Amino acid sequence: MTDVANSIRTIAWLRGDLRLDDNPALAAAVRRGKGGCTAIFVMTPEQWKQHHWGEHRCGMMTGALTALRSGLDSKGIDLRVLRGSDDAAIAGVLLDVARTLDASEIHANREFGLNEERRDESVRDELLAPDIDFIRHEDQTILPIREIRSGGGTPYTVFTPFKNKWLALLQDTGIPELATVGTARRNPKLDPDKFLPGELDPSLESRPESMFEPGEEEPLRRLERFLDGPILRYHEDRDTPSLDGTSTLSPWLACGSISPRRILHRLVDAHGPTIERWAEGPSVWLSELIWREFYRHVMDGIPRLSMDRPLHAWTNRVPWRDDDARFEAWSRGETGIGIVDAGMRQLDRTGWMHNRVRMIVATFLSKHLLIDWRRGERFFMNRLVDGDFPSNNGGWQWAASTGTDAAPYFRIFNPDRQAERFDKEHEYIRTWVPEFDTAGAFPPIVDLKAARVRAIETFKTAKNG
Repeated sequence: MTDVANSIRTIAWLRGDLRLDDNPALAAAVRRGKGGCTAIFVMTPEQWKQHHWGEHRCGMMTGALTALRSGLDSKGIDLRVLRGSDDAAIAGVLLDVARTLDASEIHANREFGLNEERRDESVRDELLAPDIDFIRHEDQTILPIREIRSGGGTPYTVFTPFKNKWLALLQDTGIPELATVGTARRNPKLDPDKFLPGELDPSLESRPESMFEPGEEEPLRRLERFLDGPILRYHEDRDTPSLDGTSTLSPWLACGSISPRRILHRLVDAHGPTIERWAEGPSVWLSELIWREFYRHVMDGIPRLSMDRPLHAWTNRVPWRDDDARFEAWSRGETGIGIVDAGMRQLDRTGWMHNRVRMIVATFLSKHLLIDWRRGERFFMNRLVDGDFPSNNGGWQWAASTGTDAAPYFRIFNPDRQAERFDKEHEYIRTWVPEFDTAGAFPPIVDLKAARVRAIETFKTAKNG
């Protein structure tokens, strides 16, 4: 038994988990791979395109890979980057590599979404015949969200009861331990100078300039900066887009350069293990982390959300307007509505947008313009550096009243009033729309009051069917 255990060779299949710190699949592969462990990443540009990933999102991923390579090497882990056409081709790629490396186990962290689940099922089935174990680990959430269910055994579709159950589960189970990656033995079947089947040049591909430095060091630095003061004002500052009042960790969470468990551990270190005693700022920020888990919970439990379908079936009857001209004005930041245009221009120039403004621009498109929320969802995924399918889909459906929002469909943000509340001096708007004070620069493309009435009547008719 000992000889067999010492000869096991493993593969750590990296996906949306590009880090050494707290990586369950990588830690398990190293621990099990007494006969050698190799990390691989399969680039699937065609699949990324189908998922509407743009240059910022792809660049963050390839940049994280480049940053990770030296860290893995210091642990004795070879990183090999392969290419597959799309998810359907990945099973064959993995089988070829496993045979080349004589690996008997492939470890990976679970991802969320119907395509991702089907891809993993295909990989499992492909590896069964040659007797290669495919082992998945929980990674993207702090708690195992499949264990959170309503009294009827169904997934929650409203946030507050989910949050309450989440907090109760955390109290019962305790804070999950972090996964430590040990030092690996290099697989003797892998010649350092030999490429695996389909391997890319290690230099990877070029990426656009970004204000978000890829890798593990920058998110940890930002987390410490945030915990060192801004978090105590988070409940007051988080909705003011001109302030540096949020953590801005979402780009690294999206590609897995920092884990949510690491974040929770640092929160507990800073504010104590008794969450109900935390100050309001840390408590509100924890709620935002739970929102991220909630959207994964909903997407995992209700597969149609991965299929361009709304949570509430009656919203299929909403007659969305096919208005390309106004959609283009929205996408360019030329609607004549100051805070909407500021948000869209911030997105265009940086690949990121303040969360309060995301809600405003999404509500404006889906309610005031009555343009299908799915167009906005795809547009965001193509532009966002932190494009994350469950969160992006959940946020758009929330704004369009087709998803998990507990408020009724007639909750419609007035963007001008939102600006009065959260950008009273127009500091954010003037930063991104310098011509804002120029009379007639961009006349509003819609009358907000009339558009609100139209949206309410349209949704009411659809709901009454």
